[in-house]
Amino acid sequence: MIQWLLRLTTPGLNQCACGGSAPDPFLARAFSHPQGAGVIGPGAQRLLRTVLADALARGAEGCDVVIARPDLERLLGTAFLQVPLHLAPVVHITDTLEDAIEHLESRAYATTAAGMVGQPPVLWLATPGDDADVVHQTLENQPSTDLIALFSGPWPYGPTHFITTDGPQHPPCHNLDLLTRDQAVARLRTLIWANSGSGDQETSGERPPS
Repeated sequence: MIQWLLRLTTPGLNQCACGGSAPDPFLARAFSHPQGAGVIGPGAQRLLRTVLADALARGAEGCDVVIARPDLERLLGTAFLQVPLHLAPVVHITDTLEDAIEHLESRAYATTAAGMVGQPPVLWLATPGDDADVVHQTLENQPSTDLIALFSGPWPYGPTHFITTDGPQHPPCHNLDLLTRDQAVARLRTLIWANSGSGDQETSGERPPS
């Protein structure tokens, strides 16, 4: 128990100690750990939502996203259960956590066979719950993948970040405003509308907010 509490951080990885150098462009990196990291506290879901919105906003220039449908619905509601066309190549929505694990394992096999050249980072957002040991084994089996794993709930195999309603105690070297669901959806709809000229079909209500 004491060792677990020592890993409970507010987040030490996020202290703005850039020393003048530019931070990693991916917000998720500021909270990541090679063994994965958990997020708890009253602001946890808003942080995960903000990380997801940051990744989706980058589109094909950013990272691939793997997330189970229940987690996506919890973070963004039903508005983004159907992925816009310009994001389809980089967002992988699975029905369950088990399906996400299978997707990552098959991806790791394909990546090993093809080589790492040109492979984007992978952001995995999940809720391990009682399956933490299985999730950890999945991480252990992917040494060749640039995998950023952030989990909702306490994480026994790496740091667990406590996030207040105002954010982490030591913000990372990013402009960090935790998003509500409505704010995240509005921001992403604006980006979808901006990309509609490249072939996306707008659905009802996907005009940018005025």
